[in-house]
Amino acid sequence: MRNELGIATAGILLMMVAAPAQSQTTGGQGSNHGTPMQQTPAGSAAGVRAAPLPDREFVAAAAVANRFEIQSAELALDRAGDAKLKEFARMMLTDYKAALAELETAAKEAGVAFPPEPGLDQTHATKIAALERRKDPVEFDQAYRTDQIHAHQQAVTLLETYQRIGAMEPLRVWAAKTLPAVKKHLVVLNTMN
Repeated sequence: MRNELGIATAGILLMMVAAPAQSQTTGGQGSNHGTPMQQTPAGSAAGVRAAPLPDREFVAAAAVANRFEIQSAELALDRAGDAKLKEFARMMLTDYKAALAELETAAKEAGVAFPPEPGLDQTHATKIAALERRKDPVEFDQAYRTDQIHAHQQAVTLLETYQRIGAMEPLRVWAAKTLPAVKKHLVVLNTMN
């Protein structure tokens, strides 16, 4: 039973990471807009709560999210046409490099293996490749901004979920510390139209 819950939770996490890419390519049709950890796995009886997010999957998802932010910000500094977006990218580099280092420390304290570099999953690697293909600054800016909004929405969900139901105190503390900055980034993004 425990193994089945772990597999179901990992599947939910993968859906959370892949959902924005699916939403972006399909125009949002048929995508599930609820937060993954607020949903119960398919086939569960009504009223059954989702299993806690396993610590290893949380660390892996958070590391991927931070590494994606760093790589996409580096691209934005090189290719963005909007000065405000470049300023935002500088903030992303500073904030996410620090957050990634702090996550690694928290993972060690919690006894959870930290994923090695380069550490992007297929979904995020595809997004980076798509950004790299954008040569026009206006098109790049639009794609970067859209990716950032989706990524920050996912990060808020991930951090809030782990902070609420995660098992390891050092990781819950990291999630609680990181969450306000992620929410601030989302506010800044939403004002850049």
